[in-house]
Amino acid sequence: MNNFLKGVLFGVGIGLLVAPMRGEEMRRRLKERVSEFQGYLPENEQVNLYTQRVTDRVSQTAGSLKGYAQQAASTVKSTASSLSGTAKDAASEVKDASQDVANTTKQAAKSTQTNTTNTTTPYSTTQ
Repeated sequence: MNNFLKGVLFGVGIGLLVAPMRGEEMRRRLKERVSEFQGYLPENEQVNLYTQRVTDRVSQTAGSLKGYAQQAASTVKSTASSLSGTAKDAASEVKDASQDVANTTKQAAKSTQTNTTNTTTPYSTTQ
């Protein structure tokens, strides 16, 4: 701890010897620099104008995005409706085709049964 305290005192002493100016002088110069930099900053009217422009552009973009989203939703709905109609038509066609196949099969079975009955004649056996 003793060495630490000696180091701090030595550093403060060197700082005072090498300091370029007194505290009052340093504060005055800092104040001048701050005033100089404030001159480069835009005034409140300009900041308000930039803020308003940015707000308007953000609102405009949000409106455009909302319009695109509504258009996309409408397209999806119409496509879904179209696909639903196509699916119903396809189901109806499949049902009709299966009914046709069933009727054709029944007719073929009846025809085969009729042909079988007509071609088989009872044998008459003579004794």
